[in-house]
Amino acid sequence: MEKYHRIKQIGRGSYGIVWKAINKHTGEIVAMKKLVHERFHSMEECMNLREVKALRMMKDHPNVVNLKEIIKDNNVLFLVFEYMEDGSLYNHMIRRTKPFSENEIKNLCFQVFQGLAYMHDTVGYFHRDLKPENLLVSEDVIKIADLGQAREINGRPPYTDYVTTLWYRAPEVFLYAPIHDSAVDMWAMGAIMVELFTLRPLFQGSSAGEVMQRICGVIGSPTETTWELGLYLAGMINYRFPEYPGVDLSALLPSASPAAIHLITKLLSWNPVWRPTAEEVLEHPFFYGCVTSSSQKMVFNQELLKDLAISEISGSERSTTTEEDLANTLPENPFEFM
Repeated sequence: MEKYHRIKQIGRGSYGIVWKAINKHTGEIVAMKKLVHERFHSMEECMNLREVKALRMMKDHPNVVNLKEIIKDNNVLFLVFEYMEDGSLYNHMIRRTKPFSENEIKNLCFQVFQGLAYMHDTVGYFHRDLKPENLLVSEDVIKIADLGQAREINGRPPYTDYVTTLWYRAPEVFLYAPIHDSAVDMWAMGAIMVELFTLRPLFQGSSAGEVMQRICGVIGSPTETTWELGLYLAGMINYRFPEYPGVDLSALLPSASPAAIHLITKLLSWNPVWRPTAEEVLEHPFFYGCVTSSSQKMVFNQELLKDLAISEISGSERSTTTEEDLANTLPENPFEFM
């Protein structure tokens, strides 16, 4: 640890503490994260940590924060990251005096979806805790960070209860669906996109019940047509959806283009299989004209452009889970909607 000088603390959470630090030998500014709740007795334990494994696999992508070094000092683990000058997207938002323009939103979100497409399709992980605090900004570049909750898409369920801060948590997680995948990240991005337009969290609430009520109020309560399996899951834990018709997103987001409204609507679909993948999102008309990180021009999807006029579009099946499978794996003490 003598290699680095800590300049100031820039973050603290349940995971530990983050400092802004400087490499004494090179003068490079870095972010140093100390994990406080675990002791590591060997370097092998450190390297097998889920966050470390995920970050090492994604080190080459320009929209995933770069893990530069792993240090074990007196059985304490320190992760050294590249330093992002402007901090989190959350801090970036609260400093704003006016909402982002649609072009700014397009630039930020396109980069995040590029990182997610790489994470989901190339590396085979999904984040599970996307929120503005876990997206880091430096000038016009944004990167996905904090992969402590990341899991392999083909990993064995059930997963841990904690998935995403309440306001960005997908409905299937609230209902204890034992099998979920990268669609939870897509839901979170839909909520984040709305927040970029309004500078206010879309599904703000202090409990699971409040958040679910807010979700129903915005997108309308689910039906057998929009999410039959969700109604089944709710019945398994004796939860009844509040009945709301939903609102017109274009009224909620008057500055958003029809393409933006269409994309957000798809991302905030009750049924996870109806949400587009990150790769599909990159071809959505909202991002027409954007350039991928490989400098290849975006494909303009004429079919999706035509689809702007209709309300629903069916997605490819992600799971063949049956109701019997779900019933057999629901927790003994299901989530209490207080």
